[in-house]
Amino acid sequence: MSVSRTIVPVAMLLALAATGRAQAADLPSRRDPYVATGYAAPVPTWQGLYAGVHAGGGFGKAGPTNTSGLVAGGQVGYNLQMNNFVAGVEADLSASGIRNNSYTDKTRQKWLGSARARVGYAVGNVLPYVTGGVAMATTEIKGIGGKSDGTHAGYAVGAGAEMMMSPNVTVRAEYLHYGLGDATYPSPLLGPVKVENSINVIRAGANYKF
Repeated sequence: MSVSRTIVPVAMLLALAATGRAQAADLPSRRDPYVATGYAAPVPTWQGLYAGVHAGGGFGKAGPTNTSGLVAGGQVGYNLQMNNFVAGVEADLSASGIRNNSYTDKTRQKWLGSARARVGYAVGNVLPYVTGGVAMATTEIKGIGGKSDGTHAGYAVGAGAEMMMSPNVTVRAEYLHYGLGDATYPSPLLGPVKVENSINVIRAGANYKF
């Protein structure tokens, strides 16, 4: 075999190998910082002052009879946030139409209010939370003996979930139980009348975060 016949195939193999190395050099490296390896969505910011409105319905008891009706009002609060954990305080006041259907003594919860702590854990743009604190309610009784109003203090506990629709607007749904003890009202015909101030409220609302 001549030297020329040996050199030509070897030269062709070297040229192909050099071309392959050049093309491999153009491919992105596994350590290339510009190749995306994953994306973690930022946690929405719940921290700050907010205010809003709510509406819903409630049910409870007034002595031996059941009560039910609508509620509507407003709330204001402030949140602190650490990563996904959110804690804050909130105060609310609701006008109430919760009443019984008795034909004799008529009972109505005129106002409901509370000051509560809230603790939640943000999952995406949703904040499930639990809440609890002090509460007050004004109860009106109308009967044969006249009318009486009284304001009673107790507690409110509940849970809910809030969804962030935009950086400044959230919507929510929540349940609150008001435990306000027994209220005693004088009646000239029936003597002392006890009314159980136990109310359950389910309501929806919207907030604006400043």
